Amino acid sequence: MEEYLRQSQVFQKRLGTAPLARKEARYLFFRMAGPIMQAKFHRFVDLSKVPTTFIHGNPHIDNYVKTSRGSAMMDFDRSRLGPYCWDIIRFLSSLSLRRENEGGFLDHRVVEHFIDAYYTHFLNPEIPHKQLKMLKDVKPDNWEMNTRNYLGANKKWAKKMRDFPINTRCEITTQLLKKFLESRSESALMNEYYIDEVGLTPGSFGKKHYIYSLLPKNPDSRADAILLDIKEVYTEKNNRFFYSPFDHHGLRMIEASKIFADGMEERLGYCTHQGKQYWGRQIPSFSVKVKKFLDRDELSDFAYSVGSELGKGHRKGLKEQKHVELFEKDFRENFDRYYKISKLFTFEISLAFEAMRRKMQLYQDYKGW
Repeated sequence: MEEYLRQSQVFQKRLGTAPLARKEARYLFFRMAGPIMQAKFHRFVDLSKVPTTFIHGNPHIDNYVKTSRGSAMMDFDRSRLGPYCWDIIRFLSSLSLRRENEGGFLDHRVVEHFIDAYYTHFLNPEIPHKQLKMLKDVKPDNWEMNTRNYLGANKKWAKKMRDFPINTRCEITTQLLKKFLESRSESALMNEYYIDEVGLTPGSFGKKHYIYSLLPKNPDSRADAILLDIKEVYTEKNNRFFYSPFDHHGLRMIEASKIFADGMEERLGYCTHQGKQYWGRQIPSFSVKVKKFLDRDELSDFAYSVGSELGKGHRKGLKEQKHVELFEKDFRENFDRYYKISKLFTFEISLAFEAMRRKMQLYQDYKGW
């Protein structure tokens, strides 16, 4: 538990910018604890015996998105080659911490939905992953129908861009976009578009995003505007069990997107500028996430949807298909152990969060003396 408490100052600083209710704050603490969980992972599992594949790296509920292209677990910042059970342990903890009712761990019926979906789609990766039912009927508002309307509504990324404006013609602004488009063999795009606005906005956990609004040069054009997000990538060091097969981390993220959510993200690209690596995408005008805490049926829905995506993705991400039988054997024989480790991690994180919360409250009381 001590490892989690060491990040208390970072958490308090992050929480200070946007105070949250207890359950929401605990889930944020869980999100921030991902790297610590992964660093402790080897204490509970002999990772040398776990099959390796391309993993999502950070599958939790806040990374599940619906766009006009469908719905899937997105955000591949932490993707890499690694032991497949990490994705399972991380996701089950996520489900448990987003339960409507507290106490205990996940209902076994929820876990059975995950097992069924994972196993079915690992064995049959040609089957599309299951879309989340609870988002099926969510439709875009008028301002989400296209990027022009999105910019006009000044919401989400459009607002963030305008809250942190920078010069559209400075060197890093123009060169970063130029190199990004070159990675996509799309340099000719700027013959038809111009940079209208740029913002340098902070991300959830420190990495800044360059947000570009591109408009058609022809004022009479019916072509839609383009909103791009180009951000510096996470460059965690490789180790024996978690490592990137690519020299450029932007390529790693693009590969993960193809494996787990093929076709979901638009205009993916990457570049390097001034020694820093970047990854980029086109921001969809319509995107929605699940923000609520979930009842048992909703948890089962989530378990099946993400289970199908992870099972399919892990099969596609295998370096050698001859390892399929070993992978299947490990899942059948060791899933119960991975379930228990996820339960342990969830318990540890909850304890650490409550200890830190009491410490923060004591400090606030002391300041009031």
